[in-house]
Amino acid sequence: SMVKEFADIKTEDMLDLPTPNVEYHVESVPASPEQKAMVDGLADRAMKIRNKQVDTKLPENNMLSVTNEGRKLALDQRLMNPDLPDYPDSKVNRCVANVLRIWEETKERKGTQLVFSDFSTPDSKKFNVYDDIKAKLIAKGVPAEEIAFIHDANTDAQKEALFKDMRTGRKKVLIGSTDKCGTGVNVQTHLVAMHHVDCPWKPSNIEQREGRGIRQGNENAEVAVYRYVTKGTFDAYSYQTLENKQKFI
Repeated sequence: SMVKEFADIKTEDMLDLPTPNVEYHVESVPASPEQKAMVDGLADRAMKIRNKQVDTKLPENNMLSVTNEGRKLALDQRLMNPDLPDYPDSKVNRCVANVLRIWEETKERKGTQLVFSDFSTPDSKKFNVYDDIKAKLIAKGVPAEEIAFIHDANTDAQKEALFKDMRTGRKKVLIGSTDKCGTGVNVQTHLVAMHHVDCPWKPSNIEQREGRGIRQGNENAEVAVYRYVTKGTFDAYSYQTLENKQKFI
C-alpha cells in the first residue's frame, strides 16, 4: 500500500505490448537403458536417505546431491559417465535436429535461435553439452562462426558485440545459461526459436529465458519455444516442482 502511494505498477498483462505469438512444443524422448538403470539406482539412494539407512553427513548422502545427479542424467548420460555411448534418441540430439531444421528454414531471413542449458557449461577438460551441440551442428553444415557461447563474452564490450551480432543475424545460434543469458540480453530482433534443454529451478528463470524472444523488438510474428523432456527421469519431477512453485507464487 505504501509503494502504491507513489508508484503506478503495471503488469505485462495490463500493458498488452505488441509481442510475438508463442508456439510451444514439448519434445519427449525415451530414456536409454543406461539412464533407466541409473535412475533406479538414484531412487534406491533416495529411499535409503529418507529411511536414514546411510550416513547423511557424507556429501553424497543427501537429497540435493541425488537431485543434481538426476538432473544431469536426464540431460545426457555421458555427464554421469563419459565412457557411455552417445544415445541417438537423447534430448540433446533431438535439440540439435530441431536447431538444424530451423536454421535451414530461416537462414534466408536471418533467423536466430537461443539454446538454454544451466548444466554442463563449456569445459575443455571434460565432456559437456555445449561443445557437443556445437560440434554436431558444425558437422551438419552450420558454419562455426554462426554459433556462439555466452560464456565466451567475458567483458561488457564483448557481450555487446555478441548481442549486436545476434541482432544483425551474423550469429545464428547462441547457447547459454539462465544466469548469463537472461536479464539484459537484447538479442530479440531476428529470434525465431528458443530451446530449453534442461529445466531450471525457479519460475522466474523460465520467464527470463523466454523473455529474450517474447518481447517488443522481435521482428517475427511468431516465436517457437521447445522444452525437452527425457521420459522416466528427473525431468518430470523438475517440471512438476516448477509448476507447483508457479501456482504458489
